[in-house]
This record gives sequence, C-alpha cells and structure tokens, in this order.
Amino acid sequence: MTTPPSTTRLHTWAYRLAAVLALAYVVYVLWLKLAGKIMGGPLGEVGEFLLVLIAVTAFAIGLFVDEARRQKRDEPGGPAG
Repeated sequence: MTTPPSTTRLHTWAYRLAAVLALAYVVYVLWLKLAGKIMGGPLGEVGEFLLVLIAVTAFAIGLFVDEARRQKRDEPGGPAG
C-alpha cells in the first residue's frame, strides 16, 4: 500500500507555502527595522496578522497530513517502514 501522490503533493505544498510566507514575514520585519519604522508598515497590523495566520495554517496542514500518513503506515497490515 503506497501513499497517494495527492497527499504527498499536499504536504509538500503546505510546507513550502509556510516557509515562503514565514520568510516573507521575516524580511518584512527586517525591512521595517532598517527603515526605522516602529509601527505602520504597508501591510498594517491586520495584514501582518493574516500573513502569519496563513503561514501557521499551511504548516499545520502539512503536519496533519504527515500525521495521517504516519498513522496509516503504522496500521496493522500496513507496509512496514
């Protein structure tokens, strides 16, 4: 029994999206710091919140898919590995 390609693609896509969004947030914060802005970047507070929320959600989706794959693999009668 093999893992369907759709779940493999989903968890890879989710982790990559989370990494890209987290990196974008770090670059954004560093850019604000270097620009000398304490508050009030172009995204605003709501935009920053949504950026982090989407990054965390994508990471959680990747974790849930990985966990489901691991549990399916560890079922009795499933492939050893």
